[in-house]
This record gives sequence, structure tokens and C-alpha cells, in this order.
Amino acid sequence: MRLTHYSFSLKNLTGAALAISTLFSGNAWSAEVFQHLSLNQALEIALNNNLEKQISYQSALIAESQYQQALSARWPTINLQAGFQHRDQAPTFTNPAMNIALPAPIPQTLGISTITVPEQTIKLFNQNTSTASLQLLYPLYTGGKISSMINQAGIGKEIAQEEMRRTALQVVRDVKRYYLAAQLTHELDNTAKKIHSELSNTRDLTKNLYEGGSGSVNKLDFLKTEMAVSYAKSVEIDFAGKHKIAIAALANTMGLSWDSQISVDAPLKADKAHNAQLDTLVQQANEFNPQLGVLKLAVRASEEKINEARSAYFPQVALTADTTHYENGYDKGLANGTNKNIWTIGIGVTMPLFNGFLTEHQVSTAKLQSSQIQSKQKLVEQGVATLVKNLLIEYETAHQQIDVSEQAAQLADDHSDLTSRAFQIGASKPEDMVHASILQAITQGNLLRAKHDQQLNLAELDYVLGSEAQ
Repeated sequence: MRLTHYSFSLKNLTGAALAISTLFSGNAWSAEVFQHLSLNQALEIALNNNLEKQISYQSALIAESQYQQALSARWPTINLQAGFQHRDQAPTFTNPAMNIALPAPIPQTLGISTITVPEQTIKLFNQNTSTASLQLLYPLYTGGKISSMINQAGIGKEIAQEEMRRTALQVVRDVKRYYLAAQLTHELDNTAKKIHSELSNTRDLTKNLYEGGSGSVNKLDFLKTEMAVSYAKSVEIDFAGKHKIAIAALANTMGLSWDSQISVDAPLKADKAHNAQLDTLVQQANEFNPQLGVLKLAVRASEEKINEARSAYFPQVALTADTTHYENGYDKGLANGTNKNIWTIGIGVTMPLFNGFLTEHQVSTAKLQSSQIQSKQKLVEQGVATLVKNLLIEYETAHQQIDVSEQAAQLADDHSDLTSRAFQIGASKPEDMVHASILQAITQGNLLRAKHDQQLNLAELDYVLGSEAQ
């Protein structure tokens, strides 16, 4: 078995978005007819139409947008503020009266020693004031906080891509599962129809012999064959209903309209024995399994969360600058030409000294969460390895059952043929024909189920390995 790894990248998201929008804006949800649908066709349609895949794609776009938001923290922020104020009256400043002593020798010359300055009321600016200011803040050092937040957003983007890949793998697995169910129920239905036809022939022949006065059969023999025909018909109806259910589930997974018509008549196939080594498969699952991939990325994100918490131990340094323009219509007082246009520039530092051990507990919490995620990763790794082992065992078991069931089905066919010939010459009874037909149905059913189980285990194994079987 050859395995090919799925790969998805945000580089082709734009093209994928256009393709998806085209599909969903067109007739993707109108009723369609798919005669003799193959598995490859079903997979292709599902990967284009499935809603879960579209939702995961949109999640990847959201993660990309959040990453771009995080990158904006490296840039300076520039804000423009403007306003207009009207006061009920112009503000003033009252300078109290005061006596100013005159220095020598003025008192001897003028005959006075002090000058009295009366109280004065000075207008500061007019009632109406317009202001406009431009403010800049640029982080110079944050103790690694910005870097860790950007890294977390970047890992979140990778997680979204991994989730998108997992969704695609789930779609492939589900399509295979329902397609195999449709194949199985179709072939079981055909087998039931064949057995029903053979039993009907046996019943008709028994009826003719009984009504013709043959001593080799009696009414009891006829009733037994009639009961067998009725039971075979009920089984046929049951399989036909299950086939319709499987087809409906397949159409839904493919993203088709509920009233689309699908026919699946490809026979179940049997693969050769799996020749891959268990340790090789486990290694591949550890590398490509999407659930493990998400946990590995979550571990990285938790480590960045620790760095973000630790940044609170360090000072926050930023460059600040602003320029302000006042427009008052008054050129005296505080509204003079010097004060109308001002600018400032500086460095701001915030240094945490004590916050009640909050930072210490935040770091401890982040470390514990990281350790918990690592433990989950180990647990999932063990579970995935066990699942790979079980699926491989089930796959090989189904292969052995196919070999045995093929031989049994051939023997049952031969037995039914010989019993039919013997019945025609009176060497066997109708009851023998019924038993031969039932045995033929059981062996054929076992063979079909073994083939189905083998392919289903292979589909599950491909999903766990994070690959698609070619």
C-alpha cells in the first residue's frame, strides 16, 4: 500500500476561496444525477462541496487575519485628536495688588521708597478654542511580550491549517465509509434477490410436484419453502432500505442536494495482505496524524504563553511624541503665538515593582498548562499507536477471512448446484434446497462483509496515518 501525505498551505487560499465561492454560488446544491458513481468521483465532489471543509477553510482565513493583527503590535500607533470648546465666558487671571520696593539710590532721588501696583485682571484666551493634536507611541522594549504574542498568533495560523487538513482527511474517510456501505448493501441486496429467486423456483417446483400428486413431497415441504421465500423477501427489502440510507448519507457527505440521485454498483474489492511494518506506521502517524499535529503546535503555543507571562518581570519602554495646535482667535495671554504650536518628545518607562505576586502565579499557571498539554500529547501518541496496531490487526484478520470465505462461498455454490440437480431427479428434498440456499447466502454475506471490513479498516488507517491511500 502506497501512502501520500496531504499538504495544505495558506499560499493557495485565495485560489481555493474563488473555487469554493464559484461552487457554492452555482448549482452545487441543485439536484443532480450520478450514475455508476466511482469512489474517486465521490471524493472529488466531496472535497469541493463539503460544508465542513469550507468552514475549516474560513477558520484558516480568520487565523491568518488574527496573525496580521498581532504583527501590528510592532508598528507605532499614531492618533489624531481634534476638538472644539466653548466657554460661558473668557477665562481670566487676576493678579493681586502689590508694593514693589525701589532699590537705592532711587528713593533718595525721587523721595519715594515703594511703588504700589494695583490689582489687575488679565484675559487668558477667548471663549471659543479649537485644538488638534497628533500623538505617537512606539514600543521600544516589552520584555518579549510582543514577540511571544506574535508567535502565538503564528502558531494559531498553523493550527488552523492543520485543522483544515484534518477536516479534509475526515471528509475522505467519511466518503469512503458511506461509499463502502453503499457497495456492501448493494451487493447484499443482489445476493438476497438471487437467493429469493432460487427459493422461489424451489417453491414453484415443490408446489407443482405436490399438486401433481408426487409422493416425494408433501404439503409440509411446500409450506417450508413458502416460509423460506417470505423470509428471503423480507431480507431483500431490508437490504434495499439500508442501501438507500447509505446512498443518502453519501450524498450528504459529498455536499449534494438531498434529492440528488446516485447509483453505486462497483463491486467490493479485496486487497493483498498489508506488508508495512507496525513501527513504520506508528512513526508515520506520529509525524502526520492531524490530531497529534495540533497538540504539538499547542505545546509550542503554551511555551510562548510562558514567555508572555514572564514579560511582566521586565520594564516596558516606549517612545512618545505629540504635537498640538491651538486656535483661539486671541494672541495674548495663554493663546499667544508661542503657545499655539507646541510639540513634545520623550521616553516612557513602566517598571513593575510589586503586584501581589500576580506575575509569579501567572508564570506558574502557564507552566502547568504547558505541562498538561505535553501530557495530553503523550497520551494521544500512545492512543494513536494502539489504534494503528488494532487497525492493522483487523485489516490482516479481514484478509484472512476473505481467503476462508472465498473458499466457503465456492463450496456453498457447488453444494447448492449439486443439491438442485439432485432435487430435480428426486434424490433430495425441498428442505435440502432451502438449507443449501441459506448456506449459500451466509457464506456470500460473510465474504462481502470481510471485503467491506478490510476496506473500511484501510480507510480508518489512512485517516489515523494522516494520509490518503492511492
